[in-house]
Amino acid sequence: MAGYTVNCDPEVFDEALYQQAVHRLQARAARPAPQQPAPASPPSHSAPARRTP
Repeated sequence: MAGYTVNCDPEVFDEALYQQAVHRLQARAARPAPQQPAPASPPSHSAPARRTP
């Protein structure tokens, strides 16, 4: 993907497996990440009730 040319021994490098990995990475990059819902705001605390004497 970066444009490098590398010569590896076929016993070490599996071209088909590499192509499959590249395809998966490209498919993942093309899909937008799922949107996470916004975190819920903490409950607001109301002022304590005033007591009349």
